[in-house]
Amino acid sequence: MLMRTIFAASLLLAFASAGFADLHWDKPIQEFKCTPDDKHAEAHYTFKNTGTTAVTIKSVKTSCGCTTAHLDKKVYQPGETGEVVATYSFHGATGSLRKLVTVESDDHPSEPTILDLRVFVHEPFELKPALVYWRTGDAAEAKSVQLLANGYAVKIKNVSSSNPRISATLQTLKPGEEYLVSVKPTDTTQKEAAEISVLTDFPPESPRVYTIHARIK
Repeated sequence: MLMRTIFAASLLLAFASAGFADLHWDKPIQEFKCTPDDKHAEAHYTFKNTGTTAVTIKSVKTSCGCTTAHLDKKVYQPGETGEVVATYSFHGATGSLRKLVTVESDDHPSEPTILDLRVFVHEPFELKPALVYWRTGDAAEAKSVQLLANGYAVKIKNVSSSNPRISATLQTLKPGEEYLVSVKPTDTTQKEAAEISVLTDFPPESPRVYTIHARIK
């Protein structure tokens, strides 16, 4: 019994003298609200080695090619801090988006750290519908497209059609909030196509142009 106690104490002493490594992550889950004009979101995941021995980060992998992750170095001494910088380029995608970054280190080799990057891309202006069409021989009646601002004051500066045989007329329902575009073909005797360009004043530094597609099929 005495020998077992001495052996157990020896093991504890050995582990204590060997030290331990442990990375503590401040915010492994980060969320961002963006507009399509932001084009990308950048997250800074900071960490600290709270253990008593050095930690080596073996790899940093992203869940897709549209996300990159950068780390200044691989080895971090006790008490040292660092960060993984992840950049997600969403390329015009909208809605709720999510990307993951997997970090493998020698402090927990069997349990990699998962860094979570969540982005909600808010479309500031919406077209309902973005496509209007007629079939050849249909009555050449006007069709309406509703334009709605989502949380931003958006003014329409100009509406123009790429085809003189399909016209577009703007009506302001609520300035900065709601508009109506009336799209009307001269006739529907033949197939036609037009792109209706809607020039806005948002964002001020780079005003966006939205497109209504008009077709006679």
